[in-house]
Amino acid sequence: MKGLLLTITGDGKGKTTSALGTVVRALGRGWKVTILQFVKNESKTGEKLFFEKFPGDIVMEQLGEGFSWQDKDHTAAAEAGWQKALPWLTGEKVCDLLVLDELNIALHYGWLDIKKVLEDLKNRKEDLNVIVTGRNAPEELLSCSDIVSEIRNIKHPFDSGIPGREGIDF
Repeated sequence: MKGLLLTITGDGKGKTTSALGTVVRALGRGWKVTILQFVKNESKTGEKLFFEKFPGDIVMEQLGEGFSWQDKDHTAAAEAGWQKALPWLTGEKVCDLLVLDELNIALHYGWLDIKKVLEDLKNRKEDLNVIVTGRNAPEELLSCSDIVSEIRNIKHPFDSGIPGREGIDF
């Protein structure tokens, strides 16, 4: 069966959370899952701590340099991350669901060549399902996606100066 390309974007909280819900569903069906996080660094997020409890069931790598506004070499990290994604896309490494978390941020800031990324996504292994998350999804990605969901911010504690909370935001 042909794999689907899903894009989850928007300015609201819940893009990664939505993708992780699909991951749980896929794991429940016995799928092999890989999560590559393009902005998150080696921080101990709740999802990383959770998936470490199930070695062998899921591959999860944090490939980024942290927040996009921090003065780091995000381009080099994104390019190295994309090189790690390619074997999964081509089928050299095998999974049923590949989550490219925050890839849209890397595309938005020009850390990756969008034409190359779209070409690689379009030419991926035929039965591979891919979820791309992050704000500011480029129109070209939306056009070639099978499913597009937009998470809209209506109200968030950040707006009132309340910082992110473990277990809710990370």
